[in-house]
Amino acid sequence: MKQQLRSFLMVLSFLVGGLLHAEIHDFGWLLPIGITVMLSITFIGLDTSQLKPRLMHLWVLLALQAVWIVAWLVAYHVGNPVLAEAVYYCGAAPIASAAPIIVHLLRGNVGFITTAMVLSQVVFAVLTPFVLPFIVRSTDLSYSELALMVAQQIGMVLGIPAVVATVLRLVYPACKSWAPRLKDVSLGIWNFNLIIVSAIGTHRIMQMDYSLWDMLPMAIGAVVVCAVGFIAGYRLGYPELKRECSQALGQKNTILTLYIAGQSYATPLAYIGPVFYVFCHNMANAIQLWLAARENSHRG
Repeated sequence: MKQQLRSFLMVLSFLVGGLLHAEIHDFGWLLPIGITVMLSITFIGLDTSQLKPRLMHLWVLLALQAVWIVAWLVAYHVGNPVLAEAVYYCGAAPIASAAPIIVHLLRGNVGFITTAMVLSQVVFAVLTPFVLPFIVRSTDLSYSELALMVAQQIGMVLGIPAVVATVLRLVYPACKSWAPRLKDVSLGIWNFNLIIVSAIGTHRIMQMDYSLWDMLPMAIGAVVVCAVGFIAGYRLGYPELKRECSQALGQKNTILTLYIAGQSYATPLAYIGPVFYVFCHNMANAIQLWLAARENSHRG
């Protein structure tokens, strides 16, 4: 019932943002604050004793990069640089903080996926300032100017939560118990973020007057990247870590890349890619949960 409610709220958030885009898009300045608070809650609740890197984590991190690089190369060489930018936002996003929750529901190794999630956030924070200026190729900013701007944005939305969580855990170790009690708060912030990104995206797209045919390649690109991620992760982790690796390569923190894709230096049409990816990976999660429930019922 809770999963159905979350899916409904996600769809409702997109609808509210889309319908009220004219009134809401100016509140984009709240988005990094929402992301920072949400990630702070996640980092506070991390059980550091479970964070044990292993060789498979290296393969997962390499596979995460390989998915977006291959997708970007294909899109770019078929002559569609906007699609290439869109699939980058879909594939390069770090593992979502919801992935450990899904793995827990799938009765998988939560420690493994939690470690992968944290490592992917670090890799994303380090690589993005160097990679994104090459992907976007802004005409208004030089490579170094854009790299510095992206580094500041990533540092704010990822670095601040990590520092806040670390300080709180050192000063007041019992704060680790806050995370489970703040799950609904985190969910509320997540849906609020979806409303804002939907409003910003809708407003920008309507201003540019894109047609459905213009947006279709971005939606298809998101489906392909999502499917490749989940399937490749399943094969990579088979048999012991198939669900964990599938989540690692498919369940992405698209709120973060939607924030980046909504900046003035990004191509507005490319925003459609990560927007559609949100629906794709939630559908994949629903299928995984259904298959796991069916498998457990057969065992029972």
